[in-house]
Amino acid sequence: MKCCRKELENPDIIDGTAYFVCTECGELREVENYRVYSIEDSFDYFKDKYGFELPEEYILFQSIEYGSVFKLPPSDNESINYYFGEDFYTTGDIANINPNADYSIHDSATSGWEWDLPASHIAIEGDGHTWLALDYSNSTVNPRVVVVETDDGNSLKVAESLKELMSRIMRHEDVYDTDGNIIYHQKST
Repeated sequence: MKCCRKELENPDIIDGTAYFVCTECGELREVENYRVYSIEDSFDYFKDKYGFELPEEYILFQSIEYGSVFKLPPSDNESINYYFGEDFYTTGDIANINPNADYSIHDSATSGWEWDLPASHIAIEGDGHTWLALDYSNSTVNPRVVVVETDDGNSLKVAESLKELMSRIMRHEDVYDTDGNIIYHQKST
């Protein structure tokens, strides 16, 4: 649960109701029927609910810095290029594995499906028209990573695995200057 862009932790739990107090603004939030999930519990809950296994790297991925960037592969699709035309994808909030989190992977998955993502896609970040998703269409244990635009329902594979994508994550300031101009130049190998 977040407030003032900070994760609220260690609630007081009384009779199954959790009470969170934000140290920044003092707001009190109550969550009835609260259950504490370990990381393992969170992964098991996800698998039980959707029938897919989350990659173990997801626990690290969910904590990447807001505004992190990765390079997209080229695409010949007009709508993909319209939505993702800069050749880079900048992340927003990554969905949290904890079912109790304000922006949990369960909330994100549901939102993605409301925007007509396929049932085999689990949205992990996005805003409605564009999503970063785990694509389980070929495997229930090794999802590919795709970006999806929902207007025409097109997607682009960005990585064979979450681990591969994580190896390509860059800091925003390494790709864009303060005016938003691309300054990144790929190193020759």
